[in-house]
Amino acid sequence: MESPLMNTSEKQSKLKTSISTRLIAALAYIIPAIGGALSSYMLIIMLQLLRQNETAGIQAVMQSMSEAMIPALGSLYLGIIGGFVVIIVLIVRMFMQTETASPSSWFFIFCGFLFLVPAGLFFEAESMIIEVLIAPMVSTGIGEVASTISLFLILSIVSAFLVFIIMLAMSVIPFSARSKPKWSPLITATAIEFLLIATVVVFQLRFLWLYQANLPE
Repeated sequence: MESPLMNTSEKQSKLKTSISTRLIAALAYIIPAIGGALSSYMLIIMLQLLRQNETAGIQAVMQSMSEAMIPALGSLYLGIIGGFVVIIVLIVRMFMQTETASPSSWFFIFCGFLFLVPAGLFFEAESMIIEVLIAPMVSTGIGEVASTISLFLILSIVSAFLVFIIMLAMSVIPFSARSKPKWSPLITATAIEFLLIATVVVFQLRFLWLYQANLPE
């Protein structure tokens, strides 16, 4: 007789995880992933134009790369704004009586690092191009690394699509929690926000350097 009662009380103690909160977080993290993919697409177009115009100077290439960074950089700034919204929602939910639980820490950790993959692949591909441009005598040349650069850029675009599907699925699939987590989701979301800000700083410095670069032709 005790076992069914215990099972019933255990089921009642489980709470559904808030879908709306997960959707807000997913939207905040999907935007930077899409921006990274758009920057990769623009860089692919730039490389194709360079193949057609082999007389393009280094400064022109730098200018084109800085322009290709704009979608990634802009989406990261939007991601920061979305991250602040997520933090505010989590704080409000802590002091409200809700029938659902906030997403657990693992949700923010997984999504928070997943959205950086497309932008990270773009950043690495661009770094390889810069290495060839600033040290042509040391590097193997753009032709030697072109296949690797193209692979990174294609993976960036494909990964953005996968990130979108995964995050959307994780937002709407029903999850349950045994209790309402208090501080851990907020702490994790705040840590992801600092990660976003650090990423923006790195991208912003790269953008300014490319835009202002005055390398010899």
